[in-house]
Amino acid sequence: MSSAHSQINTVFAVSQRVLGTNQWDKIIESLSAGTEPSKLYDAIIAAADKFSLPPFLPQLISLEWQKYQVAASQTSMVPVAENLQLNPTLILIELDWKLSGLFENTVQIKQVEPGQETAAIWRDPLSQKVRLKAANKESLLALKFLEEGSGIATAIEAGTDFETIAGAIRQAVKQGMIIPHRLMLRRDLNIFDCKTPPDTEFIYPDSFTLQWHITNACDLHCKHCYDRDNRPTLTLKQCELILDDLKQFCHDRFVTGHVCLTGGNPLLYPHFFELYAAAAGHGFETSILGNPTTKENLQRIADIHKPRYFQVSLEGLEEQNDFIRGKGFFKKVLTFLDLLRETKIRSAVMLTLTKDNINQVLPLADLLSAYADIFAFNRLSPVGEGANLLLPSEQAYPDFLEAYVKASEGNPFFRRKDNLISTILDRQGQELSRGCTGYGCGAAFNFIAVLPDGEAHACRKFPSPIGNLTTQSLAQVYDTPVAASYRRGSAACDGCRLRHVCGSCLAVLYGLGKNIYKERDPYCFINK
Repeated sequence: MSSAHSQINTVFAVSQRVLGTNQWDKIIESLSAGTEPSKLYDAIIAAADKFSLPPFLPQLISLEWQKYQVAASQTSMVPVAENLQLNPTLILIELDWKLSGLFENTVQIKQVEPGQETAAIWRDPLSQKVRLKAANKESLLALKFLEEGSGIATAIEAGTDFETIAGAIRQAVKQGMIIPHRLMLRRDLNIFDCKTPPDTEFIYPDSFTLQWHITNACDLHCKHCYDRDNRPTLTLKQCELILDDLKQFCHDRFVTGHVCLTGGNPLLYPHFFELYAAAAGHGFETSILGNPTTKENLQRIADIHKPRYFQVSLEGLEEQNDFIRGKGFFKKVLTFLDLLRETKIRSAVMLTLTKDNINQVLPLADLLSAYADIFAFNRLSPVGEGANLLLPSEQAYPDFLEAYVKASEGNPFFRRKDNLISTILDRQGQELSRGCTGYGCGAAFNFIAVLPDGEAHACRKFPSPIGNLTTQSLAQVYDTPVAASYRRGSAACDGCRLRHVCGSCLAVLYGLGKNIYKERDPYCFINK
């Protein structure tokens, strides 16, 4: 076999697989010894009648040659640009046959169908691997948006909503078809070693959450409360300015916004309903973390905008919970969960895990499955009054997580929120959990907390101030070096294969007196 023929076999491996070795070899042997890969298209056309080739083969040959050309290209790419840019290696090819599935082994030769398809071929800027797949309508929308050079405002005026545009661009960036601009929210690739899908999903977040503690006023006095400070609250006008700023931030960073109103008890903020309506009016997704309220208040909330969920807390079975949150609170929550169901508002129950309730988690979940839609737990953050309680023992924690994972298998009622759950899933060869904020530890990444006076923190569960939204824009707060240090997390997690879905819990580290930037979460057992 000549060197040219050998190269042909390498370049056109999919065509060879489609035809089978015997027929392919006959075609190659019929070619002159000097036939170059670039000339194979014409040679195949000439040989079509002689060898009764599939009608789609010429297009498949052309597609493979283009893929080879992209792979051989010396075009340089930057990982991040000043503005959004089309990947300079990207080419789009209009096909009369649906062929892209042959390259991903999702379609066999007998399944190839005629039909219009736009194939996209490009070199991924992260992995440097050449990718070929059918461009879906979202990808084509993002590419069209960039080619025309119109702004988001222009596209919205033309009838395309922001979420559609932002979602299409994010997806194209994650796939590598578009080079992101410097403002987009993204993980530091020196720490988060995400080079190929699906891991690249964890580099660029889809949404940004403002967990807004609009008041510290509360009708409870829980034994694990981490902040009882009598902070002043913002005026409604100040809150509306923060919402305007969040809207601009989300537009600039190509994310959708989520406003989670909490406290204290958020309904004790004097302008709660006006603020909730303003958040919904900006198009933000909403949720509420609070205490039980009246059916009338729930209906008023639902009439404004149905939240993604309304979350309340329980700390174990009745006796344990009422010891922490107050006598009668357990029954009050069960009654309230029934009200949420009547109002058709999705309900969530959160438990703070301690030494005293670790053995009550699964019995409580079993009871709540008849009342609530979602159940999850967080480990105790031993700060504030929570410093008077104890975390579970490090030795008991892996067995507890294993039991929790087993109970949660195939059951959407359970949320696998604790980052370390992925350690169990990794052991068992299961799909990993997305962790605390959907991106492992999302402190100052796809999430920040805002206190009643506008002070911003990377995480609400421990003191982590990064600025103040009454004197700084959200972009200024987000882009500070101190915020970046929280996003970076602990160097002890560097190199861990679960880093992108975990990053441990900085609040637990802080509460135990550890260095959150250097030390390892003592509950991590990945190598134990």
